Order: sequence, then structure tokens, then C-alpha cells
Amino acid sequence: MVDSRATMDRAEEVLERIRSRTSPREIQKHRRRVAGFFRRLKYAVYAVLAIALAGGLIGTFLTPLGIMGAFLMMVVMAVAFFGIMGWPQAPEPTPQQMAKSELPMLPAQTERWLEAQRPALPAPAQRLADEIGIKLEALGPQFAQLDPKAPAAFEFRKLVAEELPELVEGYKRVPEGMRRAERNGSSPDRQLLEGLKVVDDELRRMGEQVVSGDLDKLATQGRYLELKYKGADDEGR
Repeated sequence: MVDSRATMDRAEEVLERIRSRTSPREIQKHRRRVAGFFRRLKYAVYAVLAIALAGGLIGTFLTPLGIMGAFLMMVVMAVAFFGIMGWPQAPEPTPQQMAKSELPMLPAQTERWLEAQRPALPAPAQRLADEIGIKLEALGPQFAQLDPKAPAAFEFRKLVAEELPELVEGYKRVPEGMRRAERNGSSPDRQLLEGLKVVDDELRRMGEQVVSGDLDKLATQGRYLELKYKGADDEGR
């Protein structure tokens, strides 16, 4: 007999994959890749021009380069150009690094970390992760102005650098074949979605309260996340 719930889940996953290809988050990520390419290209061109200028000055004022000198200069220019273009990007931040990060850098680091976790998440969770990433990018300038010792900064750091990674890492520890298995009316997949929804709602609320200046009310539902969703891998035990 066909499991109708599993069939519906798979259909929803396919639909979410299709939506994700044209989501604002994917478009934004593509733009960042293009911007990064042109930024490296600019630096590579500057390096080539600097080497050519240095070679020209040496040949004019110190000693003629000759054929061998010109050849070596071309080799150095090629190495500099392709070295810069092929320079690997900085590694993705870890939760440990995020916990120690300066507050102005924390939203961008969490966004990059969450983007790296995206392939391990089910399609509906990927969409929520995209929305969280967009909110983190929008909140960056706002939280950069906060005193790092303020309660609002503490709550924000706790939510995105502790509870969000615990939620996602706990889900990833569940064996893949057991992530849809229901137990006590829920499943790791569903718990992950509900937990990400809580994070998304909290980030929206934080942004509204920071903008309005009502920082005294900025207390997250951290205990809710911790108690209900901490260690989604418990479902697999």
C-alpha cells in the first residue's frame, strides 16, 4: 500500500526545489558569486599592471630586461593573474567561530554558515533557511550599532550563534532514514521546520524592536527552542 504522507512529502520536496532555484535568496547568492568574480578580476588586473609598471621602471632606469627578463616578467604576471583568480574563498565559519565573533560580523558569518548547511536540509527547511538568511543580512547594519554588552546583543548572539546551530546540527545527527519517522506525533523533519520557524519569527521580532528602539522587550524564546528542539537526534535514539 502506498504511503500517502510519504508521497505528499516527496512531492512537496520536489516543488520546493523548483521554487528554490528562482527564490530571492538564490538570486542574491548568484549575484554575490558574480560580484566576487569581478572583484578578483579587478585585483588580478591591478596586480598585472603593477608588475608591468615595475618591469618597465626597472628596464628604463636600472638595467634593460632583455628577452629573458621580459619572459620572466610575463611568467610572473601570469602566475599573479591566475593565482588571484583561483584563490580559494575563506572557509565557512564554524559555530565555535560564530560564538566568538564580533557582533557586527555575526549576522554575515551566520548567514554563510547557514548557507553551507542548506544541502543537508529537506526542501521545506531550505526555504526557511533562505528567509532566515535574508533577515540576517537585513539585521546586520542594525545590530552593528548595538553595544555588544547590551541584553539585546546577548539575546541575538544566543539565538543565531548557539540555538540555531544546535537545532541544525542536532537534525544532521539523525540518520537520514529516520528523519521522516514519526514518534509521539512528530518527526525530526517536522521539528526542524518548527524550530526554524521560531528562529525566523524571533529574527523578525528582533528587527522590529531594534528599529523601534524597544530593546527592553527583546527577549527571545530561547528556552522554547532549547527544550523542545534541542537535539532532534533524540528522535533517532
